[in-house]
Amino acid sequence: MAAIQIKQRHLLLLFLLISTCIHATLSLRLLNYVEEILWESQDDSVSLYRTPILLNLPNGDLLAFAEARKYSGGDGGAKFIAVRRSTDNGYEWGPQKFILDDFHAQDGVNTGAALYDYDTNTIFLLYSYCGHLANCVDGPDSQEVGTYMISSNDYGHTWSTPVNMVKLIPGISQLEAIAFGPGYGLQKQHPPFKGRLIACGHTAEYVARTQLCIYSDDHGKTWKINDRFYSLPFNATKNSHDLVPGEVQMVELPNGHLYMTVRNTHSYRCNCRMQLWSYDGGQTFPLEYAVFEKSLIDPNCFASMLHHNNILFFSNPASTSKRVNMTVRWSMDFGRTWNDSLPIYSGTSAYSCLTSINNNHIGLAYEKDGKYISFVNMKLET
Repeated sequence: MAAIQIKQRHLLLLFLLISTCIHATLSLRLLNYVEEILWESQDDSVSLYRTPILLNLPNGDLLAFAEARKYSGGDGGAKFIAVRRSTDNGYEWGPQKFILDDFHAQDGVNTGAALYDYDTNTIFLLYSYCGHLANCVDGPDSQEVGTYMISSNDYGHTWSTPVNMVKLIPGISQLEAIAFGPGYGLQKQHPPFKGRLIACGHTAEYVARTQLCIYSDDHGKTWKINDRFYSLPFNATKNSHDLVPGEVQMVELPNGHLYMTVRNTHSYRCNCRMQLWSYDGGQTFPLEYAVFEKSLIDPNCFASMLHHNNILFFSNPASTSKRVNMTVRWSMDFGRTWNDSLPIYSGTSAYSCLTSINNNHIGLAYEKDGKYISFVNMKLET
């Protein structure tokens, strides 16, 4: 196989360069405004809550999703999917509801990506079932191995029955479980392909790991798979420092390009994030434009990203070796530099999710101390 040359710096288009000149004259202060525990493990007979997802709805509500792992903290095993709602910008939260239950599955549901279709007022929640075992169909309450979707047309108060997406995605294997996010997908707000729904993740099979996105141009009736990004070496045992893409979060930039941060699972080139771009609505994320962003250090963990008011925000445990030091960083030049940061919590922390709240506030949900999922409402001052 020919050697693949990775460009170390990506040149943005003129539109973004002009915007960079404008934003370079601005400064931003991010204030740690208020923090509240959303979930505490061992509550409601749940062993561990993990993988928070936040979704800001057009009616002003915030939804927070989490995996409620019933009997152990492992990625496999039986789970509920829990949801809480805030109607006042995240200051108070209603009681949790369980919207999915895999009963006593050996390896049940794993979230997932939540996304909102602004044209049809529909929430989609994408998730996988049995992403870790070869076969775990184990009873009348179990689902087939694969990738699933539920939807809501009333801002998440009620949800549809699960749909196996093998019926909606040509080219997906019957037994292929896509590990979306865990975070949010998006509906493109700018050309090309304005209105497209898109969610990204990776395949569960490890030796043949691929990073991929699915997208829909008909409001979720049918979906297609984009051009996959293959791990190297592909279909082979992975060693330290091999190129193995993991969990992802994607945002749309003002010029319609998509910008993705990828978990660099085997620390290829650095203990840092891999950043990818798409110029064709998510059909491709060319490897030749990848950047291994050494300023975004990472201990091999999921990280979140948010585009809010022409500023990019990024959250992760800011460490090269341990899941500690939850930090929010921001970029005033659409990801070319990440010079400013706000420490959130110096102790143990892991997965997180960022969301817009209103013009002057953003929210962060993150795993804290191996026991809690906490929500932080942050005020922006420019």
